[in-house]
Formats: sequence, C-alpha cells, structure tokens
Amino acid sequence: MLKTRILTSLILLPLVLVAIIGLPPISFSVVVGGMVLVGAWEWSLLAGLNNPKFRILYVACVLLGLLLAALFSPLWLLFFALFIWIWILIAIINYQRNGLGAGFQFSPLRLVSGIIVLVTTWVSIVTLKTYPNFGPAWLILVLFIIFGADIGAYFAGNLAGKNTLCSRVSPKKTREGFVGGILLSVLIAAIGGLFLMLTWQHYLCLLLLSFVTALFSVVGDLGVSLLKRISGLKDSGKFFPGHGGMLDRMDSVSAATVVFVFFALFLGL
Repeated sequence: MLKTRILTSLILLPLVLVAIIGLPPISFSVVVGGMVLVGAWEWSLLAGLNNPKFRILYVACVLLGLLLAALFSPLWLLFFALFIWIWILIAIINYQRNGLGAGFQFSPLRLVSGIIVLVTTWVSIVTLKTYPNFGPAWLILVLFIIFGADIGAYFAGNLAGKNTLCSRVSPKKTREGFVGGILLSVLIAAIGGLFLMLTWQHYLCLLLLSFVTALFSVVGDLGVSLLKRISGLKDSGKFFPGHGGMLDRMDSVSAATVVFVFFALFLGL
C-alpha cells in the first residue's frame, strides 16, 4: 500500500507542482475544490451512505461548505478540524486496543466530521498557496514534508521494520518506518527552511512544526484506513484505477495541512 502511495505521488508530483506554481489562486482553488468533491463522494460511502441520491446530496453539502468558506475565509474552522483529527487519533488508539472506534462506528458522526475535514482541507491548501512571503513555496515544502513521511517510512520499514505500529488498522506499518518517516520529514523541513529567509526563532518553530505535521500525516493515513475497516471497504474509491480513490491519496494531506496552517498562524510563521 505504501509503495503504491509513493509511486502514485511520483507520477502526480509534476502535475501538482505545475498547478501550484502556474495556476492563479482562483483557478487553483477550483481545481483543489474539484478534488475535495471527489473525496466527498468517497467519504459518503465510508460514512455509510449507499444510495447514490444521498451521496450526491452529501457532495452538495460539501460544495456549499466550500462556497461559504470561499466567501468568509473561516480560518477559525481549523480549530474544529484539529479537534476532529485528535478525536480520530484517539479512535485509532482505541481501535488498536479493543477494536472499538471511539464513536466512529456511528454513521452520522462520520458524515458531519467528513464535511469539516474536507472543507478545511481545501481551506488549508488554498491558504498555503496564498500565504504571505513565498506562499507557493510554503505549500510545496509542506507537501514535501508529507511526502517525506511516506518515503522515509517505506525505506526504514523495509530495512529495519520489525514491530508493527498499528496492526489492527494498518498491519504493514511499522514503528521503525514511522520513526524513519518523521526523521526524513524534519530533515526536509530543515533544508527547505533555509530558502525561506526565516528568523532563527521561526526556523526552530518550523522544525518543531514539521515533526507535528509528519505525525498527523500518519494520523490522516491511519484515519482513512480506520474508516475503511469500519465500513468493510478495501479502497475509498476507484478514481485512480489500481491505486484506490482520491481519499487514499489525500488522507495524509488532509490532516497534515490543517495542522500545519493552524500552528503556522498561531506561531506567526
């Protein structure tokens, strides 16, 4: 699974970089919004909606959320998204310990949390794209931090992986891979931060934030895996033939970008 994620990311990376650098903010926002709506269609199934009419209605609710977010720029919504991702982390730990999902087995909670998660994913990515002082560079750096967590986990897991990280949710993930991913993410941030002309205080904050961002990229990955376990599905969808759905590609990004933007604004980066 992790190898598939990396291969897909390598294929999509040039397209993503072109979009970040080349597209104006409005066009970029529309493209990301389209990806989020595909993710909403997939999330609706993971949340227990099987009727296509109800799934379309759910996508419409997410679209309304995106339109309201575009009009009012509710960065305060990131606080609620952060709360949901912490809740998902608790659910992952709880599921690993006793097979219970800390409330995530209830469809209404998955539906409501999905709207907040998906809308704030869009808000976070667009905010980074237009961030003061090298906005696109910030977004690229965050994506590389997330990608580094995958790459580091893959190689460290293959070379030294012996102890499973969360066997009930994702049996192939190892603790050694987790540590390797975190270390590579922090290294990427350390190198990338040198090009952003930060004060030494902000540089240290970036290193700390890269650690937290990489951690939550894993939470995002495991969170969607947990939803698939609870719903009995192997993949979130078939958007990428043979590689799963949009959520299978967006899971890490959804959690990590929200966490990064929230704390970057809080720390004044």
